[in-house]
Amino acid sequence: MTTTSTTSRAALSPLEELAYAHRPSQLTVLADLVQTLSGVPAVTQLLVRGSLATGTADRLSDVDLVVAVTDERLLALMGSLDAVMSTEFGALLPGWRDTIVGDLGGAGFVYLLPHDGHLLQLDLYLCPDSAVDALRRRIGPRLLWQGTRTGTGPDARARTEASAELVRTAAAPADCTKLLVQAMVLHAMLRKRVLRGQEYIAYGLLHHLHETCRDVIRTALVPHSRHHGWYHLPDEVGRTAIGRECLAELTDALSGPPVPTVVQADQALERIVRLSGRIAPHAVTALADEIAAYRAYQSQEGQA
Repeated sequence: MTTTSTTSRAALSPLEELAYAHRPSQLTVLADLVQTLSGVPAVTQLLVRGSLATGTADRLSDVDLVVAVTDERLLALMGSLDAVMSTEFGALLPGWRDTIVGDLGGAGFVYLLPHDGHLLQLDLYLCPDSAVDALRRRIGPRLLWQGTRTGTGPDARARTEASAELVRTAAAPADCTKLLVQAMVLHAMLRKRVLRGQEYIAYGLLHHLHETCRDVIRTALVPHSRHHGWYHLPDEVGRTAIGRECLAELTDALSGPPVPTVVQADQALERIVRLSGRIAPHAVTALADEIAAYRAYQSQEGQA
């Protein structure tokens, strides 16, 4: 990835130099994102929200970027987003379809990007251009870049198709490979909240990680289940010996502390990977390189 900078340090005053030296390192990644995505013809606006927009970012802060896209090209960009993030920014994993962020008229994705020896979380929200003005009024992000809008806006058909596809993809059940990606992303989020001492958020993320463990078990062993959540789980899964063993592992996970330490968070992820290796080996094989790389980064961060 090429590092970009629009600031000439030679032209800075001593006070500006001090501010430059202590600026969030995430701004470098943000500048690269703006340079790359502003060159995509379908992109109409780039906006930043969260701590980078408010000036409260720290070393662990993620990058919250909103990408407005013409309605008729939204689905195409969604389909190529993983390739762009991988080739241009070295994303460690495929994007996880964010189920935590609220509905802002589009679709959120989380990527883990290698940066300064650790993994930086990128929360990227794709928004149809027809919905971006409402999004700006609702959450007040800061505008980073705006292209020239041409024509009279999306036709009704493009808007309807984009909206219907967003609903369909959001409702589609995840397979075990996607659930493993979800587990690693949630684990990265959880470690950050534990390190920050944010107990309430850590509690919620750990619960979400337990739900992911449950979903891996059900998806692998009862792929055509008509149930969801925790309903009928013992009846469906507990019919076989391997199912009962998986439920015992899940029970052990649920009996742990509601707010984990970093070590316990790591154990929660390893449990999911271990179970997946037994009941969904194809998913672990498909992500073998990504799992190894993710473990290496987390081990490196643990020694920092």
